[in-house]
Amino acid sequence: RQLLRRALQQRRQAQKMRDLSGGGREEMGPDGKSPKEVSSPKHGEEDDKEHIGGNRWAGGTGGADTAGLGGRGGPYRLEKPGQRVRQVSDEAKKQVDAEAQAAARQLGQEALRRRLEEIHLSGGDYNFYSNLLSSVQGEIERLRAVLSGAAARQLERHWRRGQEGELDETRLVDALAGEANVFRRRKEREPRPGEPPMRPKRALFLFDASASMYRFNGSDGRLRRTCETAVMIMEALQGLEARFDYAVYCHDGDSPLQELVPFGQPPMDERGRLTVVSKLVASAQYCSSGDNTVEAIEQARQKVMEAGPADDRFVFAFSDANFERYGITGQALSKALGDNSGRDEVRSILFLLPTFEDEALLMAKS
Repeated sequence: RQLLRRALQQRRQAQKMRDLSGGGREEMGPDGKSPKEVSSPKHGEEDDKEHIGGNRWAGGTGGADTAGLGGRGGPYRLEKPGQRVRQVSDEAKKQVDAEAQAAARQLGQEALRRRLEEIHLSGGDYNFYSNLLSSVQGEIERLRAVLSGAAARQLERHWRRGQEGELDETRLVDALAGEANVFRRRKEREPRPGEPPMRPKRALFLFDASASMYRFNGSDGRLRRTCETAVMIMEALQGLEARFDYAVYCHDGDSPLQELVPFGQPPMDERGRLTVVSKLVASAQYCSSGDNTVEAIEQARQKVMEAGPADDRFVFAFSDANFERYGITGQALSKALGDNSGRDEVRSILFLLPTFEDEALLMAKS
C-alpha cells in the first residue's frame, strides 16, 4: 500500500512538472515555432492577454528579453494572473551572452531600487498583509503562548509574604492569633544591587528570497508560505523583545545576507512588519538567479555572535531546497550549520520547504 501511494505521488509530481513546463521545455517564438533571439532586456508592453514566447509583452512566459516567467534574458520575474508557465531549457538560457546578462542584471537592480523606494514611502499593500495575518492568526496565538511560557520560566520567582495571595501554612498559629500578614504569593525577584541584567535569548531568522521562490510560487505557494512564517514570528514576538532579541535577514542570488530587521529594532506596528514582507517579496522578484544558502547561514551565525551577550543564540534558516542545480550538498549544509550538540555557541536549524519535488526530503535525510 505504501508503494502504491508512493507511485501515485510520483505520478502526480511528474504531471505537475509537465503542467509547469506546458508539456515540454522547448522554447517557443511568437509564431509557436521559431525561438526568439535575445536582443536587449526590457520590461515589455502591458496587456491582460496570455503570451508564450516572443519578446514584446511583459508578464508572458517562455520568451526572451521581457519581464515574465520561464524565459531567458529578461531583467526580472513578473507573474501575470492566469498565465500558464512555459519553461525554456537550461541550454537555451546558456546561449544568452555575457553582455545581455549584465544588462538584464542592471535593469533588475534598478527595478528593485525603485520598488524599495515605493515600499519605504507607502509601506506596501496593506491588503496583502491582512491576508497573511488572517492565514496564521491561530498559529500566532499558539506560538505566543509558548514564547510567553519560556519567558516566564527564565525569571527567578520567590514567595512574597503579605496580606494578599494564598494562606501560608507555616503561619497558621499567627493567623489564629489575629496576624494579618499570613498570606504569600509568587513574585519575580527584584535584581540585587550590582547584579547584571538578565541576558535575552537572541535569534536570527534567515529567509530564502532566491529567484525560485518567486518563479514557483504560483504552483506551490512557497513564497507566500515564507511571508506567512515571517508574519507569524514577528507578531508572536511583539511585546516580548526584552526576553527575545531577534533579527530578520534574507538571502538571494545577488547577496548572501540582506538586513530586513536589525537586532534591537523590531518593527513596532503592522506597517513596519508589512515593509519587511514587502521587501522579502521584492528581493525574490528582482534578484539574479543563484543560491547563497551556505554562505548566508555562515554569515548569519557570525552576526548572532557579534550582536552581544545572550542567554542562548539561534539561527533559524529557511530554504526551498533548490540545491541540486547549484551543486549544494548535504555535507556543505551540515558544515555551515555547525555543531548543534551543545558545544557550539550558536544553534542553527534549517527548515526545508516541501515543494513539488522530493529534493527537500532527500536533502533532509542526507
